[in-house]
Amino acid sequence: MRPLRFLWILTMLVAGCHAAKQSYHTETYKGRPILVGQIPVEALRKSPYKTWFEENYNEYQPDMAALNGIKQMDKSGLHIDIYMGTWCPDSREHVPHFVRVAHEAGISEKQFRIFALPRHYGDLPLVKGKNIIRVPTFIVYLNGKEAARIIEYPMQSIEADLLRILRGETYIHDYQKQP
Repeated sequence: MRPLRFLWILTMLVAGCHAAKQSYHTETYKGRPILVGQIPVEALRKSPYKTWFEENYNEYQPDMAALNGIKQMDKSGLHIDIYMGTWCPDSREHVPHFVRVAHEAGISEKQFRIFALPRHYGDLPLVKGKNIIRVPTFIVYLNGKEAARIIEYPMQSIEADLLRILRGETYIHDYQKQP
C-alpha cells in the first residue's frame, strides 16, 4: 500500500509542478509562433526564440560601472514586471539585454516576471489596468510601489536606467513626458 501511495503523491507533485510552469501558450502571428502568457526565461531559450534571444544575450556588453553600481545596491525590495512580444523587434533586443544584466548584477529570476503578449493585446486580462502602451515595458517596483517604467527602449541602457531607478533618482521615460 505504501509504494502505491508514494507513487500517487509523486505523480501529483510532478503534475502540479508541470501545470504551474504551463501558464503560457503559443499562438500564430503572420505564420510564426509567438508566446502568450507568463513565461519563464527558459521559454525564450527554446526554438524558435532561442536564435534571437541567445544572440542578443551573448553579444550584449553591459556598462560595467552601471552594473557594479547595481551589484552594490540593496535589491531586496526590487521586483520587475516585463511585458514583451516575441513578435516585437524591440522586445527581442531589450529583454535579452535585461536578462543578462539581471544575471550579472545579482537580480534573481524570482524578482522579475515576463509576460509575453499577442500582437493585439489591448483587451487581454494580463494588461488590464496596467497602461501598457508599447512593448517591451519594464515596470520597476521598489518595496511594492511602482518606481518607474522603461517603455519600449531604455533612455541610456537597461543597466544605467535601472541604476538610476534603484538610487531613487528622477526617471521619466520619453513616453511619459508631457508635450
